[in-house]
Amino acid sequence: MEGPLEDLGKTIPIPAIVGPTATGKTDLAIAMAKILKAEIISADSMQVYRFMDVGTAKPPEGTRKAIPHHFIDIRNPDEVYSAGLFARQAHPFITKKQGEKTPLIIVGGTGLYIKALEKGLVELPQIPENIQARLWEEYINKGLPVLYERLRKIDPATASAVYPNDRFRILRALGIFETTGKPLSSFQRQHGFRHTVLRLIKIGLTFPRETLYKRIETRVEQMVKAGWPEEVQRLLAMGYDETLKPMQAIGYKQLTLVLRGKMKLETAIEEVKKETKHLAKRQITWYKKEAPHIWITPKENNLPEETEEILTYIQRGEKPWMSKKA
Repeated sequence: MEGPLEDLGKTIPIPAIVGPTATGKTDLAIAMAKILKAEIISADSMQVYRFMDVGTAKPPEGTRKAIPHHFIDIRNPDEVYSAGLFARQAHPFITKKQGEKTPLIIVGGTGLYIKALEKGLVELPQIPENIQARLWEEYINKGLPVLYERLRKIDPATASAVYPNDRFRILRALGIFETTGKPLSSFQRQHGFRHTVLRLIKIGLTFPRETLYKRIETRVEQMVKAGWPEEVQRLLAMGYDETLKPMQAIGYKQLTLVLRGKMKLETAIEEVKKETKHLAKRQITWYKKEAPHIWITPKENNLPEETEEILTYIQRGEKPWMSKKA
């Protein structure tokens, strides 16, 4: 792996379109890809899963055939995937594509995936299966709030950076501590994310908070009308039940409760809107820390002009990513 990583450090920068949910990242990436004849790398932790299309806002299949998209539909919902695995797979893929002179655009709202590409990730020890099994049993019997409170006591730095409902990261942090006797945050401090593995030009999309929240509400309603409940029904019929990590994602969790007769659809829709707004707030905080090179507020129904503005920025910044418009 050292060879590809060294090569990546020498490559020309790649535009990465980032920002909170419902800001139009996919639309902008597609518009840029058409101009540049580029291929798109999805850095989205949910779009990796097959059969989860409506609820993850994947680009239409026709668009994906016209413009190659990568790292979409590469795992089944019951298979494990992570930012670390994404980076390990994406780095050699990017090296290969750049060697072929293929323009690339990275797009995604999963901040950790972008950070893993740019800075690499901390190498963490493997958690023994017996510890994983015991922590899972505690989660089932005692509930996640108990485990989160334990994490707050042993590793307050990690707890403050983890959402209290993020079962995967809470169990992983506890497992790391039980395996090594050291908090996860100590490994992260040692790594420090001080080195750049892949050079990106991060383009952040943003809206005023009130506008963003209205966009979120509209999008949730559109996704429900587009067949999100039916998609969840199909997943359950295929045997992908609510204990799986992807099925605990915003919307899938609530719609499963609806289909189980435990929640009304109207209540679920309102809860999905509320949780998505909370997600957007956390994403905004994340990207403020990660500091994109340029922030853009897209102009409604004026995407081509917005695209030109970004391409001009890339050229003006003396980034030799393209020689001319395609």
